[in-house]
Amino acid sequence: MGVLQATEALKEILGIGRPLYDRLMIYDALEMTFREVKIHKDPDCPLCGKSPKITKLLDYEQSCTI
Repeated sequence: MGVLQATEALKEILGIGRPLYDRLMIYDALEMTFREVKIHKDPDCPLCGKSPKITKLLDYEQSCTI
């Protein structure tokens, strides 16, 4: 699984191949099979939806003081 994740990261960094955008790869270890499922974007997603509510990174040093 780690090699598959590293391969996806390299494809993204190098801009090559077909990344797993809008797809989910499912691995069945007992059967040794892979399967792909198409995933649609959630229009109400707070990060990437039509009206995002998360618009900036959180400053953890400021928000996580003891």
